[in-house]
This record gives sequence, C-alpha cells and structure tokens, in this order.
Amino acid sequence: MKTMTIRNIPDEVAAGLKGIADKSDASMNTTVVRLLTDGVLPRRKKRTVNDFSKYCGGWSQGEFDEFEAAVADCERIDPEAWR
Repeated sequence: MKTMTIRNIPDEVAAGLKGIADKSDASMNTTVVRLLTDGVLPRRKKRTVNDFSKYCGGWSQGEFDEFEAAVADCERIDPEAWR
C-alpha cells in the first residue's frame, strides 16, 4: 500500500469529502480511498441488496453500537430461570 499526500485541495472539495464521510459514517481516509478506487479501477459488479433499507433507511455504526449497548441486558441468561 502506498501513502500519498495531496496538496491544494479546494475548500469546497474538502467540505464535500467531509460531507460524504459523515453521511456514510466513515473516516476521511476511507472515503477518499473508496472514491479514488471507484474512479480509477474498472467497474465491479455491485452487490445486490434484497432488503428494505431503501424504503426505511439503515443504521450507522454508531447507532448500531448504541442499540447493542441498550439491549445488552436482554442477552443475559439468568441461570435460575432455567432450573
């Protein structure tokens, strides 16, 4: 893997990249690498998603982690209940 430094990025481009990163709950580095990969490499077949996310949305990693923490107690098994 190579490391690159990119200079003289216009403020509007930097703001746009930050918006894309925030919307996808990804880091700036991950976002830039994904965008560069999509722009440089031949199109790969996109995975078909067969769910309802386009109708009702999805969760960010932060929302998922918050939900998991909130229901963690529900995952606990009480040994006394199984006697």
